[in-house]
Formats: sequence, C-alpha cells, structure tokens
Amino acid sequence: MAAFLKYAYITFKFDLEKMKKKPNFLLKTIILVIVVLLLVIEGVPFLINLYLNANAERIVGKMITRTRDFGGHEVNFGNIRLDYNYRGTLLHLSDVKISPGEEITGKNKIRLNLSFDEASLTGFSWGAFLINNSIRLDSAFIQNVKIESITPPLDSLDSEKQNRSGREGKDYDQVSVSRIRVNQASFENRDSYTDSTRLSVKDLFVFGETFILTREDLNDPNALFKINSIEGYMDQAVLHLNGYRNAVFANDLSFNTTDEKINIDQVRFENKLSKYGYVNQFEKETDWIELEQGSVLLEGMDFQAYFREGSVKAQKLRVDDMKLVLFRDKRKPEDLEKRPKMIHEILRELPLTLDLQEVEVRNGYVSYEERPENEAPRAGTIFFDEINAQISGVTNSSEHLENNDEMVLAANSRLMGKGLIDLKVTYFLNDTTGKFLMEGNIGSMDLLNLNQMIEPSTKVTLRNGTLNSLFFNIVANDIEGTGEVIVKYEDLEIEILDKDFGYDQNIFQKIGSFLANKLIIKSQNPEDGELKKGGVYYPRDQHKFIFKYWWELILSGLKSTLTGDTEEDLRRKAK
Repeated sequence: MAAFLKYAYITFKFDLEKMKKKPNFLLKTIILVIVVLLLVIEGVPFLINLYLNANAERIVGKMITRTRDFGGHEVNFGNIRLDYNYRGTLLHLSDVKISPGEEITGKNKIRLNLSFDEASLTGFSWGAFLINNSIRLDSAFIQNVKIESITPPLDSLDSEKQNRSGREGKDYDQVSVSRIRVNQASFENRDSYTDSTRLSVKDLFVFGETFILTREDLNDPNALFKINSIEGYMDQAVLHLNGYRNAVFANDLSFNTTDEKINIDQVRFENKLSKYGYVNQFEKETDWIELEQGSVLLEGMDFQAYFREGSVKAQKLRVDDMKLVLFRDKRKPEDLEKRPKMIHEILRELPLTLDLQEVEVRNGYVSYEERPENEAPRAGTIFFDEINAQISGVTNSSEHLENNDEMVLAANSRLMGKGLIDLKVTYFLNDTTGKFLMEGNIGSMDLLNLNQMIEPSTKVTLRNGTLNSLFFNIVANDIEGTGEVIVKYEDLEIEILDKDFGYDQNIFQKIGSFLANKLIIKSQNPEDGELKKGGVYYPRDQHKFIFKYWWELILSGLKSTLTGDTEEDLRRKAK
C-alpha cells in the first residue's frame, strides 16, 4: 500500500510539472509564429523595395512611355525612389526629363518635351495597375513642370485627341488621384513647320480633389476629365493666331469650382504690326483690331459641363473697362466674296454649347478709324465711351431655344463723348432669315463733334448745327431692313472743303456750299412746325459686318430726312 501511494505521488508530481511547462511551450510557439509572420510581413516589402529600386528607372520609364502620348519618347531621371508597403507605394522623383526618341522625326509628328523638378506620389496601387490596367494614387504633388509640345499646323487649338488614333502605345483604362497639387507649371505649344509659338501658359498652380481620367475621355474630343473640385491660378496665357500676326493675352487668371467663378484681371488682343503695316499685308480690305484692356468675370460657371461636355454654361459673364480699337483702310479693294455671319449663324455654328444667361459690359470704349479712298490727309474717327450693356439669352442650347429664342441687347453710351445713346436690339435666334428689331435714341449734342468723322470721307465740314434728338425703330434681317428715323435738329449748315481738305474755299466751292445749304440741306427739323420723319430702307451688303449694317440702316433714315426721300424712293435707288 505504501508503495502504491508513493507511485501515485510521483506520477501526480510528474503530470503537474508537465502542466506547468505546457503554457510556456505554447507561448513560445505563438511568439515564434508571430516573429516569423512579422519577418515575412516586413521582409516582403523589404525584398520588393530592393527589386523595385534596383529596377526603378526601367519600371517607371515603361509606365510612362507605354502610353500613346509618350510612345517613342525617352525618360531620364535625376533621382528615383520607391517605398512599398501594404497600403500602397510611395514614388518620389526628381529632375525628370521626357523627350522624343530618335524615331520621332519629321514635321508631321507630335513631339513632347516634359520636365519637372520634383514629384511625390503616394498610395500607388499595384493591384489596380497589374489587374485593372489603371493608375490609382492617394495624392500627387508635382513641382515646377515644363511641357513643350511641337505639333503640325492645326486649324484651331482644340484638343489634339483627333490625332491620337495614329499614335503608338496603349493608354490606361483609368488614371485617378484623390488629391492633386501642381506648383508652377508652364506649357508651350509650337508649330512644327514655322517653329513659332502657338500657345503658352506661364506659372499655373492647381489644387484638385478626386481627379479621374479615363480611356473614354482621351478618345472623346469634347470631354477632358472628371474632378470633384478644383481651384487654381495662372499668371499668363497667350494664344497666337491669324498667321501669328495677333496675340490674345489673359493675365492673372483664377478659377474655383466651389465659388463657381473664373476671373481674368486683364484680357488683351494685340496686333504685332502697326495699322498700315498690318493691312498692307493683305490684297483686300482687312480690319486692324486691338483690345487694349479689359477684365472678365464668369459667375455661376458650370465646371462639370465644361469638363465632361466641353460646354460653356454660366449665369453671368461680366466684362469691365474694355477698350476696343478698330481701323480700316478703304483704299484697299473690298473683298466681295467675304460673307461675315449674322449673330444667329455665329451662335449656331459654334463648335461647343454656349449658354450664358446674362452678359454685362461696364464702362466700355469702342473707336472706329477709317482711312477713306481719297486724298484726305488723315483718317476719320468715331468713338463711343462709357458703354454699359446687358445681353440676355446668349445661347445655342436647343433646350433653351425651344422655350425662348430672343437674345436681347440693351445698351447705353456716349457718342464722341457727348451725345447720350440708348439702344435695344432683339435677335430671334431660331429665325432662319436672321430677323432682328433695333430701336433707340441719341440725345442732344453739338453736331460739330462729328466733323472728325465726316470731313475725311466726304470733303464736307459742318459749320454749325445742333442735334436735339434722334429716334429710330427698325425691323431687319439678313436681306434688308426697313423702319423709321425721327431726327430733330436746328441751325444746320455745311461747308465744302478745298482740294487739300482745308477751309480755303475757291469761288466754286463757296457757290456749292451756298446751294447745298439753300436748296438741298434742310437747316432744321421740324421746319415751319412740320416734323419730317425719315423712312428707312437698306439692303444688306453681304460682305460687310453686322455693325456696318446697323449704321447703314440708321444712315438711310438720316439721308431721307434731309432729302425728303420716302421708303419707296430708297428702294428704287437701291435697285
């Protein structure tokens, strides 16, 4: 019995010792497994990073040059570093240069030169890249980007997507970035035939969220990309056109999708040649035009419609302090084959959807200078200042035109700094004949202010005269216009200038002036209590611009007031 108890005690003690040791064994096993897992978890990224960084230039270079935009180009890196973890890959690049390869030669090829000082890309997804043929990033920061594209001559600077089908390479199905920031980007597009700059952008800064670019966007000539919000600033953009004779400048441009605004502090349209130097480059009569200053503000801008459809839709376009100068040399023969489009045609034939609920012009200035086809020593000039205008219904949207096709311009200004003008023009955009209504008035002014316009073209000066008021009401279209002009004036007297357009009249000029004042020109209206109303009729000169048409319609009423012609007389004379 004693032996049995001793055996039982020893056995129990041994089992107790085993039970005490078993937790230590399990714990050690668990710790060992954890250590191994940690080594594997840490070791895999370590090994992947060793591979990626050893082959970084080749891997990243192929990612870039596989696309159609950069196919056939070469990539050089100053420094490149990849840091992989299970959440994604950090890619840091510096001093990167992309340039055309040897096989991209010839003036008809599209060549790109791109460089940037630094790029930091986070959260790159290898799964999206390898499985979905996509680039997906959490964030992208790019510093000091310079892009130069050299392309064949293009009819316009629309997207070069139309040329993408002929390029080598394979685009990604999608490129997406949750947060994007570009600091100080510059762009230049040059003509491969002339080596002249077509478009340049200087110092662009952009901040955006949820950027998505798809293969469909690349192939769609109207779509750009998707982005939830974007804001930015650009120092200057310059567009060269008309055989590089003209340049459009936009300075200090800012945009913000949250505020739905685009603001341009200064817009200019410059001629690189002097007035006569420019017009003498053409065989036919050609206008020299400059926009010397002006600021532009778009409010209520639908950015998504622009990004997705290429449409410009906004609640209001405001133009402040615009100064427009025009010059024409009438000694050049007219281009009778030219046919400037009417307003409804211009809107209908725009390559994009335009929908502006309101356009406002504040404190504008427009001058027109004309060198007549005679021996006058100077050109004639007319100008309008303090122009304020509102235009509603500027649209080619079929949806809006179904409900209301009236585009209405209401404006007021001063003629030659003196006579106050009120003008209202209504265009019916669905009318195929270009029908419009024009009504308005000019207030009191001394008629001698018009001599700088009248003398060079007519060899006649106004010696005296006061305009008390002028009213006009006209209905017109693309073919002809009719209506009524009522002009009240007094003490009108003219004088015929001498052969040198001076005031030293010979006896014949004095006689001509006397007869004109006594027999042809009525010195006042109303005369003897009778108010003479002038009839309006003018067939449109198809080769002249709409503003010339407006003036000729009013002028026909002024002439008929002075001469007594009726509308029937004007029609007969026009034939």
